[in-house]
Amino acid sequence: MLNVIKKVFGSKHDRDIKLLGPLVDRTNAFEVEYQALSDEQLKAKTVEFRERLEKGETLDNLMAEAFATVKNACRRLCGQTFDVCGHDLAWDMVPFDVQIMGGAVLHQGKIAEMATGEGKTLVATLPLYLNALAGKNVHLVTTNDYLARRDSQWMGNIFSFLGLTIGCIQNQMAPAERREQYACDITYGTNSEFGFDYLRDNGMAYDPESRVQNGYNFAIIDEIDSILIDEARTPLIISGPSPTTFTHIFTELKPSVEALVKEQRRICTSKIQEAEKLIKAEDVEGAQVLMYQVFHGMPKHKKLMHLLEDPDVRKMHEQVESMMLTDMRKEDARALREELLFVIEERNHDASLTEKGCEAMSPHDPDAYVLPDLVTEIEQIESAPDLSPEERIQRKQEIHNHFATRSDRIHAVDQMIRAYTLYEKDVEYVVQENQVLIVDEFTGRILPGRRWSDGLHQAVEAKESVKIERETQTLATITIQNYFRMYDKLGGMTGTAETEASEFHEIYGLDVVVMKTNRPVRRVDGNDVIYKTQREKYKALIDEIRSRHESKQPVLVGTASVDSSELLSRMLKRAHSPHNVLNARNHESEADIVTRAGQPGCVTIATNMAGRGTDIKLGEGVVKIDREVILSQTGLKDKLGETTLLEQLIENPNGLHVIGSERHESRRIDRQLRGRCARQGDPGSSRFYISLEDDLMRLFGSDRIANIMSRLGLEEGQDLEHKWLNRSIETAQRRVEQQNFAIRKRTLEYDDVMNKQREVVYGFRGQVVTIDVVRDEVHGVMRDVVDRRTEEMLGNDEEETISAYAEWVSTTFPVLVKPDEIREKFAELLDVADLVYGRVKEAYGVKVGMEDDTAVNSMERHVMLNIIDTHWQDYLRQMDGLRQGVGLRAYGQRDPLVEYKREAFDMFATLMVEIREDIASSLFRSTTSMDSYDSFMKSLNMVHEDVSLLGKRNGAGAQQANAPQGGSSNMNLDDLLGEAPAAVAATVTRDDPKVGRNDPCVCGSGKKYKKCCGS
Repeated sequence: MLNVIKKVFGSKHDRDIKLLGPLVDRTNAFEVEYQALSDEQLKAKTVEFRERLEKGETLDNLMAEAFATVKNACRRLCGQTFDVCGHDLAWDMVPFDVQIMGGAVLHQGKIAEMATGEGKTLVATLPLYLNALAGKNVHLVTTNDYLARRDSQWMGNIFSFLGLTIGCIQNQMAPAERREQYACDITYGTNSEFGFDYLRDNGMAYDPESRVQNGYNFAIIDEIDSILIDEARTPLIISGPSPTTFTHIFTELKPSVEALVKEQRRICTSKIQEAEKLIKAEDVEGAQVLMYQVFHGMPKHKKLMHLLEDPDVRKMHEQVESMMLTDMRKEDARALREELLFVIEERNHDASLTEKGCEAMSPHDPDAYVLPDLVTEIEQIESAPDLSPEERIQRKQEIHNHFATRSDRIHAVDQMIRAYTLYEKDVEYVVQENQVLIVDEFTGRILPGRRWSDGLHQAVEAKESVKIERETQTLATITIQNYFRMYDKLGGMTGTAETEASEFHEIYGLDVVVMKTNRPVRRVDGNDVIYKTQREKYKALIDEIRSRHESKQPVLVGTASVDSSELLSRMLKRAHSPHNVLNARNHESEADIVTRAGQPGCVTIATNMAGRGTDIKLGEGVVKIDREVILSQTGLKDKLGETTLLEQLIENPNGLHVIGSERHESRRIDRQLRGRCARQGDPGSSRFYISLEDDLMRLFGSDRIANIMSRLGLEEGQDLEHKWLNRSIETAQRRVEQQNFAIRKRTLEYDDVMNKQREVVYGFRGQVVTIDVVRDEVHGVMRDVVDRRTEEMLGNDEEETISAYAEWVSTTFPVLVKPDEIREKFAELLDVADLVYGRVKEAYGVKVGMEDDTAVNSMERHVMLNIIDTHWQDYLRQMDGLRQGVGLRAYGQRDPLVEYKREAFDMFATLMVEIREDIASSLFRSTTSMDSYDSFMKSLNMVHEDVSLLGKRNGAGAQQANAPQGGSSNMNLDDLLGEAPAAVAATVTRDDPKVGRNDPCVCGSGKKYKKCCGS
């Protein structure tokens, strides 16, 4: 029925495109008129459009004329040569009708799906020019710095010709230069640079001049699926050195963990050898048990993977995995896992020690890697009759410290096991210049400056024997989703968006419109070729590459990892077959390698081709069939003509041939690889080679195909190929896509809580940064603190509350309010608050009057911002801990997300109170000079014991605040931050261990420290 409806009424995309037809006609009509204008008259159109907008016309009214202006400017640039990133390029582009339609879709705030080679870079210039006319910022977001620089220089020729300014954000730019680039009419840059600039502006700038961005009006995202979906699982994080470091733990543990992993591998080898014997003896149950243990001890064990090549054995393995998940066999499963030294959950990338592993790590003290029962030990201390209160507090603190130390070591062991067993060199990371660098799983590019969190990066560094960097702490963070949802209007373009249309609509409110190609697509997609083993697959793949190379056809081979690309390269070298390799190791020469990939007989091996941004143009002699003949045949309705053409293309291959060495977990990445060929009506072909040992097949979808291979009795080297099997593979990919979507959605749900809180804090902080004089804000904070404390502490008419309130006032501020004065006004709490606030304001006025007039405003701003940042960063660490631990509440039949929201609300309320109280008291303890502070203290008419109360909070003495100074840089913080303010707080030494705000109070009340003695 759906097919019938589509034939009658057309698809949604057809209807969307049909509505754009009149716009194209009007644009082309205007463009014909503009051909008679001089260059000056055409450039004057920009001024004319802006004047019309000021008079009330809308951008939609101007769309056809503005698009025609851009098209005519492109026509006038034809034949000219421009320097782009050091290369001379001749301009030969004038927008096609489908490109005009694509520009309209972007202006409407939608996603335009356009095939590779359809000129998306040029398409973006149409809506960029139109929206820039309004005088508000317009951003073009790309996937890497090179593309941002190239496109801004290349397309910038159009904007410069028409009188607009063009900017480009690059990774190493200083804040002043960034501000200039953002001030341009149109700014190009990467998603990470835009996001990090937002975090620096709102979470780290200390004065208005340090802020670089100027709003979030309209953005177009190139390769929008790569940025908003693939990269959305990882939030943008600015990190700095953690106050505590545990790098020595990883160095200490390395020999023990290496020995543990080696012993586990020996155990698993022994078990898998025994399983082989039992399989031959047809002892299915015994073999299943052993395979279950090996799979959870070393899931990537080579002998296990070799056994699973047999479809019958794979079926046995899948049966025991399903069986052990049932309630009846849970205890059996646990007992089998306890025979191992550690257990690995490959799908969740998790690892943990067993009891046997704890004994192996520390034979003399098996409990060294077991967390103590904190509750029981605390209860024993409470019930001990011979302990004094001071001894109880000391014992409890010792237990907490012991618990924290042991927890850190256990966590470090788990992370090192993950590093040794789940994170492979040249797959998840590469080692260059004595550094571990993360490789993007979707693009195959190195992610500079990115580090795995929670100690994992240090574990991998220890494994590879490179320098172990200090642990970092989060200073500012935001998800990709929440950053781009701040824009008033958002558009995007990519070659592959339709498969993720539901996610784009649900998360971002963006519709997808599939654009027609300018010329008919002539790519021939072959069925997937499936083999039992990777060995067979790679042999067939090499034979295919050599065959195509000998026929002078260019070949592009896509791999999923650096390791796979290096393996193929070694195999081709042994076969004496020339080729180029593009992966994270040599990404600097990316554009050059991709440009040459279309030359006759050229073989190029590349990791995932998503967002490469450089077209592969075919060299002379590659297309063997006349282009016009092909175009005329593809336009025929005669089925015989179409069939003849396809047969001709298959038998006499033309154009670029794309080979996929395996299926990616995302269908979009496969489509992107296929899309590298057959651009703009060129011929091309593609085929994927798959084995049952590939990660996707091994983890998610090989059971059905394995059964078919078993029934057919395929022998060594035989392959399986059918379009029905393609659907089975796509089903496996859909499972992974749904799982990843659920992860991204859940991450966003958690971050939505933080996002609202981030907006409040950044709003407060931004107000402090941007206002010229901070004094009114200071008074407002002091008034809020006094009002809240007055209402909270004087809620009942008890003598002790009045005394406690009077003591709080004297402790927090250098003013004295006597209990009798409070009693006189106790009937009306507002009167009490007015009395206290009046004295506080008067005392602060006296203090400010003695400060340096030229520096006091800077001091106030700096103190407020420093306190906000310190508390916010501490809060982020607490939220990280809450996020990691809240999942366990599902075992108590409670929704972790609901629990997270509830606790986050309470924690945030406490945070804002603490920030304001800290600001109110710290401003009296900060000064522009010690002479000013001494003068202020002498002027106070207070007895000695009252004055001494000033030292009770935050340590004794004053902090001398100075204007922010520039700081040195490191990759984690200062490369991203630029100039950072110097710390101004005086060093405070403590005799006792520091108690965290959320730790149990040392007094033994059972409450959190912040709600007990810490309050």
